[in-house]
Parts: sequence; structure tokens; C-alpha cells
Amino acid sequence: MPRLQLPTDLPFEVGALYNRRQQIHGALGGQMQGGISTPSNSPFVILFTGEAGSQHGYRDHWEEEDGENILHYYGEGQSGDMQDSRGNRAIREHLQHNRRLLIFQSLGKGQPYRFWGEFRFIHAYEEHGVPDTSGALRKAIVFKLKPVEDDFDPFQRKVADGVLPEIDLSTTVSRQVQEIRVKQSLFKRRLLNVEKHCRLTGVADLRFLRASHIKPWSKCASGTERVDGANGLLLTPHADLLFDRGWITFEDNGALVRSSHLPSDVTSRIGLDLTNGRRCGGFDAKQTAYLEYHRNAVFETAFRKIEDPISELFAPALY
Repeated sequence: MPRLQLPTDLPFEVGALYNRRQQIHGALGGQMQGGISTPSNSPFVILFTGEAGSQHGYRDHWEEEDGENILHYYGEGQSGDMQDSRGNRAIREHLQHNRRLLIFQSLGKGQPYRFWGEFRFIHAYEEHGVPDTSGALRKAIVFKLKPVEDDFDPFQRKVADGVLPEIDLSTTVSRQVQEIRVKQSLFKRRLLNVEKHCRLTGVADLRFLRASHIKPWSKCASGTERVDGANGLLLTPHADLLFDRGWITFEDNGALVRSSHLPSDVTSRIGLDLTNGRRCGGFDAKQTAYLEYHRNAVFETAFRKIEDPISELFAPALY
């Protein structure tokens, strides 16, 4: 999908982190409070998403629809029925007014915001029975927004673990590859609503992270498991390698478990705190189910199955 033909180039990179006051509003203008900002002197509508919205009944989420990843974004209005006015109308009419939709994710109070990219309004619908700030049920307006850039891959490149399924002769290989890319993109987008940063290093800038499945893609029992954000971690490349190959794992309470077979020389030089029992943040119930699989079937096992480490160095990356 082509970008809107506007003279302003975006001063942001997808996946990077920005201070809301200085770097976002300082560059684009707009209100510094609330989830929808409408600068008067620049051609943008700025949307913010994050966990804080749940207290007002907002449940932004991703769905795959007709082979595309669509963000369901809840409109503004903390009390009573949401109205088709102000920020909500600005979203619905952004194309008519040649304004670009930009979305940032809050990483928590006092933390920077992560840029998700540019989006385009597709459709809006009403959802009833959504609680407002006081808990009263009301009507919410939900916007279906499509990323202007279909592929979502600000992450570090990674060699995929058996990403290609068995080829169904009734479909073309190119179509299968496209379907895989859509599902991988959906997984990555959903993962961002579950994990905010690397549990070992604290790095939150996506350009320096990998989206790692807890239960490997090739071992997932269903397509649902493959795109479940709870089946993933955000990890820096060296942490991802250790986790992916079973050199480390986590207990349900977030305690790090290190393989006794990990060479001490690697442990001392790799630049990570790999202290056994180190707490790296707890996991929710859905994540713990996948972690149980990782502890039982990947930890202390995956690295033993690598017959030729040299060939692994030159394995082609599947994007």
C-alpha cells in the first residue's frame, strides 16, 4: 500500500523508543495528554496504546482478517458511550483531511514510547457492554486500522526454526510463503502486548531484539499457538541464541535456569548475567504453559541436536 503523498518525512523509526513530550510532541505538536492527539499545525493524528488503557475499558488487539493483520483500536472517551467526535472523528476522517495516523506504544509510567509505525483507517464498529472508568457498561467505538507497511520486522534477523511447513500441493509455494509471513508478523505484533523488553538485559528498542518463540514454530500443535503472543519472548540476539538452543530457560516465577553444560568461558565472556535463580520477572498463566514445554523439550536438549555448528553459522536467514 503506498504512503500518503505528503511532504513531511517521518522523524521516527519503527521499533525505536521516544520521549513523548520532547521527541514526539516536540516534533509534531498536539495534546500531551490522552490516547489520541490531533496537532493543529502538522498533518498527523497521533495514537497511543498501552496497558493503562485497560482501566478505561480499552482492549486494543491484533487479528488476522482476509490475509492481513488488522489492529482493533478503541476510541477515546473514559466515561459513558463513546462519541463520533474529536479524536474519534479525526481517526475516521484522516484520509479525507490528508492526515497520517501514527501509533506509539506506552511501555509504562515514566518509560519511553515505542513507535509502531504508520496506519490507515479501514472501518469502525460499535462494541456494547464495554466497561468505562467507573465500571458502568457502555458503547465503545472500535477502529480497524491497517499498517501502511505490511511486513513488521524491525527486529534483528534470525534463522527460522523449521518455519516452512509441509508443502500442500493444492497451493503455490509463493502463497504459502506469504501466509507464513502474515502469521509471523501477527505473532510479532501480538508479542508486543505481552512482553515489553528483553528479560535478561532490559533492552526495549526492537531494532536490537529478536521475537523468539518459547515453543518453537515447528513444534506448535496449531496455528493458534504459532501466533499466540504469550508463546514468545523479546530477547537480545545473544540471549535469544542461548534460549533457542536450550542453554537457558525460566521457571514460572521468572527464575533463570542455566544449563550445567554451558561452558564457563562462554558464561564469563558473553556479557549476560546468567546467575542461576536470578529473577527476570514473572510469567502469566498462558506463558507458563509454553515454558513448561521449553523446560521439558528444549532446555538441555536442542543444543545436543546440532550436529555441525559450522554449518549453522552459514544457514540462510528466512525473513
